[in-house]
Amino acid sequence: MLGIARVSRGRVFTLALTVSGFLLLPQHATATPHVRRDIQNLSATDPALVSYAKAIKAMKALPASDPRSWSYQAAIHMTTTTPVHTAWNTCEHGTYYFWSWHRMYLYWFERIVRKMSGDPHWALPYWDWSSPTERQLPAPFRDTASQLFTSHRATAMNDGTGSLPPEDVTYATAFAFTGFIDASDFLQGTPHGVIHLDIGGWMRDPETAAQDPIFFLHHANIDRLWNLWLAQGGGRSDPLTDHVWKTRQFTFFDENGKAVKMTGCDVLRAAQQLDYTYEGEPAQVIQDCGVSLKFIPPIAKQTLIRWPIPPIILGSNPVTVRLDVRNVRSRLASAGKNRAETLLLQLDDVEAAQQPGVVWEVYVGSRDNVRAFDAKSPLYIGNVVLFGTGIRSEKHHEFRPARFAFPIDRAVAAALGPGTDRLPLTFVPRGILINGRPSRPEVRSQVRIGRVSISTEPEHQ
Repeated sequence: MLGIARVSRGRVFTLALTVSGFLLLPQHATATPHVRRDIQNLSATDPALVSYAKAIKAMKALPASDPRSWSYQAAIHMTTTTPVHTAWNTCEHGTYYFWSWHRMYLYWFERIVRKMSGDPHWALPYWDWSSPTERQLPAPFRDTASQLFTSHRATAMNDGTGSLPPEDVTYATAFAFTGFIDASDFLQGTPHGVIHLDIGGWMRDPETAAQDPIFFLHHANIDRLWNLWLAQGGGRSDPLTDHVWKTRQFTFFDENGKAVKMTGCDVLRAAQQLDYTYEGEPAQVIQDCGVSLKFIPPIAKQTLIRWPIPPIILGSNPVTVRLDVRNVRSRLASAGKNRAETLLLQLDDVEAAQQPGVVWEVYVGSRDNVRAFDAKSPLYIGNVVLFGTGIRSEKHHEFRPARFAFPIDRAVAAALGPGTDRLPLTFVPRGILINGRPSRPEVRSQVRIGRVSISTEPEHQ
């Protein structure tokens, strides 16, 4: 039978499937794949962490011009250093290469660590911050005597008093999307970008993030989520009809410092192609660029309303704008109850002069006072977080404003009454939990939102 997977922005395709769905690969299809383990299950003396620390020290001792050095590897992600060398500043954020580029980056980094540590069995651990028991920075990374430590983090994260709020680590909304681009786009904000900001310091900025050893464990978990998303089925698939996504080459370096190139087709199946699996992950979903695909014309989003509002400016205090919905109130009410389509609130032309260092929770609907807003409320729709796009001060990438699309069906159902003419849209700044309580961080730069609209998007059929 055929299963149809819709990908947003005009990329729609079908995949040949078995009767039961995607073909699945047993976890240990290769002889002895390297297993990336959950950091929660590793002590500070575990060989995985001992070897990682040993490799970091050896990589930092190399000349900065050596592609295997710690500084060079970090610069591949992004850097402020000039002049720019081969493969520097090539990270992919705000694009549909996000998952595939970072998988390639981790793969070659992992091979370099094996060589520099002298441990041929080393595999990169992952930090499963979605687990309620893993919301603090892993203890080995808080040890000031370890190579895994850096002072360039939020103080509370380094001293153990800080923890990640539950709403920052959830990927439920991203996973609800069946289209590859929609899921990847949402995931890049929450939980990916939010956690970068929560850790603070180097991790807060793409230009310095990969200098922090925790970066690679954070991204190992993001990589792990790629297969978890696919494993849900329901038509989820990689964009295998997109020739550009499949064939665009990216440059990295192997454990001997030799330049190598990879494409999306080279990293579809981690166990088969890259020889690693994740501890406790489900059977791998087999995707193959050689599968015969049939293109199906996309069903476009329908914009219900755009508001000609002045730019919304986000700063240190909560901000509420009231959206006039008189002309679309009945349409919103019916769409909010229709399971065949999703209501999306879209924010476009979102930007800041520099990294704000703050996350803004977004709510649709009203409360008696702003302190009554809670991320457990049905009025909560997600976060505005800038990381990798929307930052004017980042000079080494072509500037792109950020955009956000939030599903709002549940919020509209809760907020839209018969006499509702205006729908409040509220942005609330907040930081990490400190000693279990919400904190309010310093806003380093205001954020400007240029456009707001609501559209409907057909559900996957």
